[in-house]
Amino acid sequence: MNNLERLMLDHSPHMMLLVEPSSLRIVIANRAAQQTLGYAEQALLALTITDIESALQDVFYWEDVSNGQYLDIEAQEGLYQCADGSMLTVMKSIRVVHHQEAPLLLVQARDVQNEREIEDTLAHTLSQLRATLESTGNGILVIDWQGKIASMNRLFSKMWDIPDDLLLKRNDAAVLEFIAGRVLETDACRTRLQEIVGGNETEDLFRLQDGRFFECKSRPQYLGERIIGRVFGYNDITERKRAEAALRESRDQLEQRVQARTADLQTANATLQTEKAHQQVLIKKLEEAQNQLLQSEKLASIGQLAAGVAHEINNPVGFVNSNLGALQRYTQDMLKLLAAYELLEDALAEDKLQGIKQLKKDIDAEFLREDIGNLLTESLDGLQRVKRIVQDLKDFSHVDESERQWADLETGLESTLRVVWNELKYKAEVVKEYGAIPQIECFPSQLNQVFMNLLVNASHAIEEHGRITIRTGQDEENVWVEVEDSGKGIRPEHLGRIFEPFFTTKPVGKGTGLGLSLSYGIVQKHGGRIEVKSEPGKGSVFRMVLPQRAGAHHPIPV
Repeated sequence: MNNLERLMLDHSPHMMLLVEPSSLRIVIANRAAQQTLGYAEQALLALTITDIESALQDVFYWEDVSNGQYLDIEAQEGLYQCADGSMLTVMKSIRVVHHQEAPLLLVQARDVQNEREIEDTLAHTLSQLRATLESTGNGILVIDWQGKIASMNRLFSKMWDIPDDLLLKRNDAAVLEFIAGRVLETDACRTRLQEIVGGNETEDLFRLQDGRFFECKSRPQYLGERIIGRVFGYNDITERKRAEAALRESRDQLEQRVQARTADLQTANATLQTEKAHQQVLIKKLEEAQNQLLQSEKLASIGQLAAGVAHEINNPVGFVNSNLGALQRYTQDMLKLLAAYELLEDALAEDKLQGIKQLKKDIDAEFLREDIGNLLTESLDGLQRVKRIVQDLKDFSHVDESERQWADLETGLESTLRVVWNELKYKAEVVKEYGAIPQIECFPSQLNQVFMNLLVNASHAIEEHGRITIRTGQDEENVWVEVEDSGKGIRPEHLGRIFEPFFTTKPVGKGTGLGLSLSYGIVQKHGGRIEVKSEPGKGSVFRMVLPQRAGAHHPIPV
């Protein structure tokens, strides 16, 4: 078997075994069979198929095979014995194939044990749901998005006196029209039953022709975020309506009972005061939670503010840059014109020439001619620096990212370095060892936030002056970014906790303990991992490993 054939076989999601019929020996087993059954490849090839298939029907089948009777099998359930002795429920198929004119049997099987458990769970859930619908005190009607009756409980059909023959016909339109016809507000009831896909909840009161009152509440039925129908709940409130009428009739008698109830009201009032005090405590807690939420929103707004400031600065910088460029060209042209005029000075009268020479001396014309070009060049250079700062702010604060983008991590590192440079330049020498890594699919601004946290933490770890080294590299599947510092390092007992929220070794007021926790979450979201090496007194190395393509890896715990 060549490498391509083996590669295709090993990437099959099903177990595949090739059996030699005379000895029933397994001659080839793919990787799925090895992993599912728990055998090493050589151990599996040392077995016969009857060592794995031990059900009675399988024993008979393979006995027939060893006697030369070969039959194909399609989708037959069976049991496979794993290496640990456990039994695995599978769905298998067997095909007779020929190789070099010799028959072989190809066994394909898949694990269906989880499918059976899911089917049992679903059946149990549906049974519970049906029992719930039948035991509720309301009549329940479910209509799908096509206007068809999806379900109703027995109480519903009993409340509305729906004839059995009408139910047996399964004519949903006739059943719904029968319901609307029993209500005095026929059009309103019919309209309500037809409004299926609306997102609002409704509540109606219908009077039936026989004098009963039905309260109807409905709400949309969702599948994810999509409305797939509507559930109507009907409650017979006839007795309640009659009680309300009787209550209205006895209203005059209530005045005599007011005094008797006064004491009860005072007791209730005292209870309410107690509840009020309790509610005030809850309100205070709610305010504290709200303040925390507002603080989180402020942090999120920083990125938006930076983007807005960058945008506002960029507009005037653009036209100032354009105007300075034009002014530089105009000045050069004016100086050319002035030089041409100077060539004509000898042709002027002596009295006029003396005036011009005095004016050139007073304004120091030679100095102006040299300095004006330098001033314009320096101004344009300064504007270019402003434009780079603005671009760095915009790159760092992509707050509107909702989808992954292809991005260059080394460009993101450069942008982040410029943003936090004021934090680093007094504490460390920054050494860059970039490996020209390819672009990856990611959320660039989120990774910039991770870079910033790692660089600022590295700066804080250096007590006086040291070195921060930034490296990048790649392998066949991943790229990595490494930040190494020459700081004081992390103690071994703290290494296991550095990614916990609110854990920090910094003095009170110097850190929140959220930087590495947020960074860990961002890297996990990208399907990557963070590796840490540290030695007290020598420094730390944080390596962030990310897949080159989105979804290529699952997050790996650190």
